Amino acid sequence: MSSILNSDHIESSSQALLAVLAGVWRRRVLLVAIVGIALALGVLLVPHRYTAEAYIRGELFAAPGTVAKDAQSTTAGSMSLDLMRVIETQSRLLKSHQLARRVVEQIGLERLRSLASKRRLLPASIFGSSVETSADEMDIAASRLLQGLSVINDPSSYLITVRFSAEDPELAELITQAFVAELLRSAKLQKLVEQRSLAQGTLSIQLAKFGDKHPSVALAKMKMAAIDEQLREQMNEASGALLQAAGDNVTKPTHAPSSRLLKIVILLFSSLATGVGVALFLERGRWWAKFCNYYFEHY
Repeated sequence: MSSILNSDHIESSSQALLAVLAGVWRRRVLLVAIVGIALALGVLLVPHRYTAEAYIRGELFAAPGTVAKDAQSTTAGSMSLDLMRVIETQSRLLKSHQLARRVVEQIGLERLRSLASKRRLLPASIFGSSVETSADEMDIAASRLLQGLSVINDPSSYLITVRFSAEDPELAELITQAFVAELLRSAKLQKLVEQRSLAQGTLSIQLAKFGDKHPSVALAKMKMAAIDEQLREQMNEASGALLQAAGDNVTKPTHAPSSRLLKIVILLFSSLATGVGVALFLERGRWWAKFCNYYFEHY
């Protein structure tokens, strides 16, 4: 008896499923049309994007002599760990809002404004009356730039990979280069600030010990003045000069087309689901009756 009921249950459910499939099949032309139109629009409207990529060697941020000692010292493991921590710190700095804002200042809002007309990284509204001050524009632009930025660490090779995607390949390279240059600037400024702090401490000791007229005090003041001058020069140094000074530790950004395949595949499945839904809605009078009969018979 139970086997007969089970067979009836399977037969009824199969009939309901077949009714649904038959409804979709009857509307196959509509389904194909929806999928075709969606794909055509996707190919036309999904923008071509380019990803610029640059590499930074982590040894660039290590203290002088660390790499050489790494090959000789018995504490090479701890030195490698320290270098990895430095790389992680620099990677986090790359993705910081402060550094992104400096990138905006270096490139300029006028140059970034061109992105607003190309399905856009920066909303055109931020350049209108809705934004009250230039500082607001800078902050919003910096946040938008961070959305297109990708930073990857490779612990095995101590490399930092910097990527930026945009519809303009030249602008993608420019922004990638600016992020790398500002990271190099930050590293140099940090070292100079540390040197200045040590020089300030030395000057304070010399002043307390010998007074303002002593030659060692004058020498310490000259060192402080030299460091201050280096800080000013570093703040105004061009991005190209920073990259050139880094030498082989930094690669020049290059761009390549970003794949649109994933977006088109997502669009394909979305349009297919939409087409099936429309077909079932139009055929609801046929398959819904069978489904209701099946439900009331068994439940």
